[in-house]
Amino acid sequence: MCGAGKPGFGGLVSALEVVAEGSGASHVGQRKHNEDAYLLDAPQSLAVVADGVGGHQAGEVASAITCEVIQREVNAGRSIEDGIRAANREVMAAVAQGRGKAGMASTVVVARFSDSDFELAWVGDSRAYLWDGQLKLLTRDHSYVQALLAKGQITLAQARNHPRKNVIVQAIGLQEDDKLEVGINCGRLSPGQVLLLCSDGLSDVLDSSVMSEILGSDRPLRDRCETLVETAVRAGGRDNITVIVLPGVAAHSEAGLLEPEVLWTFDPATGEYSGLPELEAVDENATPIPIPAVRRVVARKGGAEAPTQPESTQMMSATEIAAAREAMQREKDSRRNRTIFWIVAAVLVAGSVVYSLGIIASG
Repeated sequence: MCGAGKPGFGGLVSALEVVAEGSGASHVGQRKHNEDAYLLDAPQSLAVVADGVGGHQAGEVASAITCEVIQREVNAGRSIEDGIRAANREVMAAVAQGRGKAGMASTVVVARFSDSDFELAWVGDSRAYLWDGQLKLLTRDHSYVQALLAKGQITLAQARNHPRKNVIVQAIGLQEDDKLEVGINCGRLSPGQVLLLCSDGLSDVLDSSVMSEILGSDRPLRDRCETLVETAVRAGGRDNITVIVLPGVAAHSEAGLLEPEVLWTFDPATGEYSGLPELEAVDENATPIPIPAVRRVVARKGGAEAPTQPESTQMMSATEIAAAREAMQREKDSRRNRTIFWIVAAVLVAGSVVYSLGIIASG
């Protein structure tokens, strides 16, 4: 567990307390069916949010399998990463067994506690945030826009409104085990802090200032959980919205304090972010760069693609995203070359003018 030792009795009590006092909520949003699932298992100090993909009788099946298998594997003494990998295999195998539909998949974010220390594991764009007076993102989306953001090619604001913001590059049930990337992070949840797990139905709709205002209120934790979901619904949330909030408790040991990796931090007092990648020069007026078409992750019936609902999750392969990056780099190089050409041309013209004026003056 990220190097943390096994807890003693006091540590087990703390870990149980975190999940037992946690709260979860889910809403269908503007979709016809809720394909999300969540799990709070206090005896195993386990919390899971899974966001199913693939349409009715597919997405909800994939997210349910994901939660069931992770819980089973943890109960058997295995790690949450092992649980995620087992879920990947079982979602892929479920169709052949008559459960669900071809193309179904799920994203997931999992937290497990040992004393007040936690380990996170995730696949896709379901997220974990830490609230400690500031909002800190602890997970790195497996998505197209995250790849652009990490390279400094777009801003966070542009990522939130990007036309490909729903394109993911990793999901449970769509990759062979050796190609599945599982993100890992760990830390300690102290008294007064809150760990938030959510599907992208929340993070796509609520900005950091709104989330901070709700998490930082003095209302009971359950009220804050429900308010997050209700606020996303009122804000026009179109996707399913699922949230788990977990409270910090006093640690029984100060040994081995774990500091999580933080992707970025939002300070509600100033409205400023820190930790974001440095932005490369961006020409906002440039012609949009064409990127490869992506395949929608939807169930098929009778050989035809099922109707997709607004903002449905899409899947891009690693090869496709590499091609997209190369296309962006070529366009950026082309713009740079054009800029250099015009600078050189301007210098030559200016030099010619100066030379001509010199001749006239000497004449």
